Amino acid sequence: MVTLDITQVLNTWAMYGVFSYVFPFLIIFAMVFAILQKSGLFSVKDDKGNLVKNEKGINAIIAVSVALISLLNDYVPTFFAAIFPKFGIILAVGLVILILLAFTGASITSSWLGWVLGAVVVVWGWSEWTSLYGTGGWGVTYFLEEYFWGLVLLGGIGGLIYWIVKGN
Repeated sequence: MVTLDITQVLNTWAMYGVFSYVFPFLIIFAMVFAILQKSGLFSVKDDKGNLVKNEKGINAIIAVSVALISLLNDYVPTFFAAIFPKFGIILAVGLVILILLAFTGASITSSWLGWVLGAVVVVWGWSEWTSLYGTGGWGVTYFLEEYFWGLVLLGGIGGLIYWIVKGN
């Protein structure tokens, strides 16, 4: 009789790349698909702005393509392997803070704490990226200095697309 425990199952999944490739693929696919669905970029609308047809097939093809392309190099699996365990710790700390605040009767909204924790995660994620891929090339200041005008152009193009899609 063969007995399996959860450790053996998880180690087998890790050996087959489930955590390195399958889960990051699923996360990226789900995020891109949800953003495309929510934005309605490829949807058909009538004169009143009501949704007539949502092109889920196009959204799925784009989401699959983006998710597969993101896994070409080992940047995404390495980054996900570093960020998600620590992100779980940050979530646990946030939960403990909420519980302590509830015990003291302090009036604070969870959305406020969510924004603070989100900002901490973003700053920490950038610093983690720097430590994973070298100190000179991927810091926040380097990124902003190097890609500032590209980000401005990208924001302008995004704003133009939004104005065209939402305009009359």
